[in-house]
Order: sequence, then C-alpha cells, then structure tokens
Amino acid sequence: MRVLMRDSWGMVLALAVAMAAMGALARPAAAQRVVFQADGAVNVGYNQTTRPVYTGDPNAEQRDIRDSSIAGLFTEISPGVSLQTGSPRVSWRIGYRFAANLRLADTSSTSTMGTQTPSDTPPMPGAAADDSDRQAFGYSNSADVALAAQLSPFTTLGLTAAFAQGGTAFLQSQQRAELGKPEVRAPGNPSMLSGSLAQSLAWEVGRQWNLVESLRGNATAQQDDFSQHSSAVNGSVALERVWVRDTAGLELRSGVSWLRPIARNTRPYQAYESGLLARWNHDFTWQWNAAASLGVEQVYTNTGSKPLAFLPAGSAHVNYTIGNVVAALAFTHGTDTNLQVGSISLADQLTARGVITLDAEKLRVLSFSGGILHNEPLGEVSSVVTTGEGNALQGDVGFTTQITKNVIGTARYSIAYQFDQSGELGSTLAHVILIGVTASYNNLEPDRRKMPGRGLRVDQGDAEGFPVVEPQ
Repeated sequence: MRVLMRDSWGMVLALAVAMAAMGALARPAAAQRVVFQADGAVNVGYNQTTRPVYTGDPNAEQRDIRDSSIAGLFTEISPGVSLQTGSPRVSWRIGYRFAANLRLADTSSTSTMGTQTPSDTPPMPGAAADDSDRQAFGYSNSADVALAAQLSPFTTLGLTAAFAQGGTAFLQSQQRAELGKPEVRAPGNPSMLSGSLAQSLAWEVGRQWNLVESLRGNATAQQDDFSQHSSAVNGSVALERVWVRDTAGLELRSGVSWLRPIARNTRPYQAYESGLLARWNHDFTWQWNAAASLGVEQVYTNTGSKPLAFLPAGSAHVNYTIGNVVAALAFTHGTDTNLQVGSISLADQLTARGVITLDAEKLRVLSFSGGILHNEPLGEVSSVVTTGEGNALQGDVGFTTQITKNVIGTARYSIAYQFDQSGELGSTLAHVILIGVTASYNNLEPDRRKMPGRGLRVDQGDAEGFPVVEPQ
C-alpha cells in the first residue's frame, strides 16, 4: 500500500500513456481537415486581494487581527494557438496559451477596526512568504488536449488532459466565466502547477441499457517546491436503464488521494473514498431537463486515530435551453477533496451558470456563474483534515462583442471570497477586473459538423463534440 501511495504521480503518468495509446488506435484512415487558429489578447486590469496578517501573538483574539489589502493596475498580453482536426467519427483538439502581465502601480494598507496603518506586520501562517501579490512581472501558461471518438455505433470515448502554471489569480480569471466555481484557495497568490487527465466511455450494452465508465487523475504542486504536492485518482462505473425521456441506474465510485496540508507542522496523509448512488435523469421538454442522485459514501483517512466515516451523498441538477439562452442550477452534497490546501471535507455546494447570446451575428455574448460552498469536518477527525473547513463565495461575469471581423472586445469581472476558515487559512477577498481586445486568425472556418460526444439530456440534444475539462 505504501508503494501505491508513493506512486501517485506515476499513476497519473500511466493514465496519460493510456490516453495516447487509445488515441492512436482511434486514428482515422481518411485525410483530415486541419483548422489552425492563432489569437492575441491585450488587456488592462485591476486586482485587489484582502487577507489577514499575523500580529505576532499566537493567542491573539479576532479583534486584534488586521486585514492587509494589496491592489494595483496591470497590463496583460496573452497569445494563444489551437489546432483542431478530425473525421466524422474522431476529432482532436489541442490548445496552448501564454500570459504575461506587468504591474503598473500598487497600493497596500493594513486596517484594524476601520483605521489605516502601514502594512508592516508579517502575513498569517500559511500565506505566501514571497508576497507574490506585489510582483512587478508575472507569467502563466496553460494547455489542453482533447479527443472525442465514436469507436462504434454504440460506443463513445472521450479523453482530455489539461495543464496550468501560474498564480491563483491567473487561474481565477483565465477560465471561462460560465465555468467558475466556489473553492477554498491557498492564501496569497502562490505560483502553482496543476494537471488533470480524464477518460470516459459510454457503451450501449443493449437496446435499453447503457454502461458509463470514467477515470480521472489530478495533481497540484507549488512551482518552487515540488515536494509540496497533492494528487488524487478517482473512477466510477454506472449501469443505466433507458426509456424515451428517462434514465435510471446505479453508480459505483472509488478514489484515493495523497494530500499534503499547507498548515505548518503537519504531515501528508491519505484518504480513501468509495460510494454507491442511485441516479435518475429526465427530459421534461426539449427545453427543460433535470437529474438527481442519492446514496452513501465511505471515507477512510490515514491520520490520527484513522477514522472511518459513512456519509450521505447526493446531487440535483436543472438544465434549461431555449433559443440563445443556456442555463443550469446545481446542488451537490458529499465529500470534497481540495488539492490546493490538502484537505478532504463534507461539502455542500450550490452553483448557477449560464450563457446568453444577445446578438449572434455580432458575437455579443453574456456569460456568468456564481456559487457558494460550505465545508464541514468529516465527523470527529484530526485537525489536519479540517484545513479547508469554512465557506467560499464566487462570482464571474463576462461579456464579448465583435469590433471588426477578426477583433473581439472583452470585459470580465471575477470575485472570490472565503471566510470562517480553520487551520490558519484566514479569510480572503479577491477581485479581478479585465478589459481588452482579442485579435484572431484562422486558416479555415471552424468545422460545424456535430462531433461525437455525450450530453446531459436523455435525448443527447445538448451533446458537445469535446468533453469539458472542469476547473480544479
């Protein structure tokens, strides 16, 4: 078992090799149509981060803890490139983006009970020691690869991989506004490396039965210290009975996590999860769809007294599509693994997201997401596990409009707030505002053919060509 724990990164690498091998097997024989696109964005932005600072007294009361605020203007240049190719049954996509930002000016202050004083106290334990919020120059990288394949008339395969390097502020603003989600983040703006690999397979076993399998690996590490890393591997298998407007079935889940808490004087630990849930999905109309799951999870953490917890788990989703409006509302209850802070907890999460196309011809699109997350300890467990306990709020709004044929104007606002934290994290409030333009060039118009994929609706009317890599 210890060998398995030490080889968490090896398991993620093995999954990558498996993805490449399966992609090679699925390569179409016919000549493929290659679409190349390059774009460059120039933005002006403003960000502000407020977090507590340490008073020097380990037993200080809450009223003695000050809030330090760092804010400033910056410019950002972000070139990107993507390639897409495929046949009617197999499609590939690969993309890369680089972002460099230069800080123009910044201000900082420390307040206590509404007064302003110079920020001359060290940060709370666990905060970034290099004060990365003040760096004059910063850069980030992100890349993703996706494969969607219809292996047979009854089998669909999806493979994705994603990589990101940069501060948490970059990760907050670079993902699409409709994909934001609330989460407890590491304090400050530390530079992180994160990667994910995911595989999914849907097989129509019979005329009215589906077998759905998925496997996912995630890893996160500090950029300047690879030893400070956490990783997780999770898998699931579900068997579904299909009707005209409904599917119902059972899902079996299992996973293992190798977690390193960011709190001082703590050691890494392992968490093992398994669960059994009943699932239901129903299309009310061609506009409305709803899905729900309910079951039980078992969690074992290798810390302290090595507690074993049995917990209820479930989710509910409502999806709405009409004309130029796509929206969704989702609630989940169950265990949540946070690789950034190295914790596992019982979480309740409510999220809303949507995309509204105001003018398709002029590419005027409004996208948004918002959510709230509440984390609680897994019963009577070691304080190491409760590092991520507390609440988090998130909101994102994005707007795009066409200026000329190949130039798009963009505006974006993001807010992230975490509070009532335990384990020395402290409350943090972060704002990011971006305004800019993006110029693009492609050699061919994007392929409009419907590519193989799997949607959320029973009738698969919302199927997308490429599976979505969810933000971590």
